[in-house]
Parts: sequence; C-alpha cells; structure tokens
Amino acid sequence: MYYPGFYQELDEHSIAEDIRQEGFDPIRVVDPPGTVYATHEHPETKLLAFLQGTMDVTVGAKRYHCQPGDKLLIPGKTPHAAVVGNEGCVFFWSERLLSENP
Repeated sequence: MYYPGFYQELDEHSIAEDIRQEGFDPIRVVDPPGTVYATHEHPETKLLAFLQGTMDVTVGAKRYHCQPGDKLLIPGKTPHAAVVGNEGCVFFWSERLLSENP
C-alpha cells in the first residue's frame, strides 16, 4: 500500500518513532543515484519511509514514484523491484512478519 506524503509533516526522528510504534525496527539506508534492486521478494512485510531523493518502486504490476514523506508497505511474498533516482535516496527500511490473524 502506497501512502504519498504520509510523513510529510514529521522530522526524521519522529518518522522513526512512528515506524517503531507500528512494530518495525527502522534502518536508515543511503543509496547513490541509479542503484538498482532487481525483482525479489521476502517472506516478511516491508515498510519503506522516504526521507530524501526519489526511488521508483515496482510492486507486482504497479509502479510508485516515491518521494520524501511517502510511505510504502509491501506485503510479504510480493515480487518488487526498485531504481533510485538521479539525486540518490535516503530512506528507512524495515521488515517484520505480520500475523495472518491480527
């Protein structure tokens, strides 16, 4: 699920706290321009929170142009790929198994 501008009004520390409250452990990642993540999948749900720069992320058949403030949740076992934009990208990455019965 893609949430454009979800974190728009928050600073980096507040975004990390929000992610922790959702049960994830955010890891800050800095990727140089043009970094490519080939199509892959994980058993865990992935949460990405974008802080700086851009990244085009393809999830299944949908493509998202992720920018600062955006949030992207990728369900476990869902094929996805990404390409970092011309200015690079700084984002929080985290994964966790979500129970089938909340």
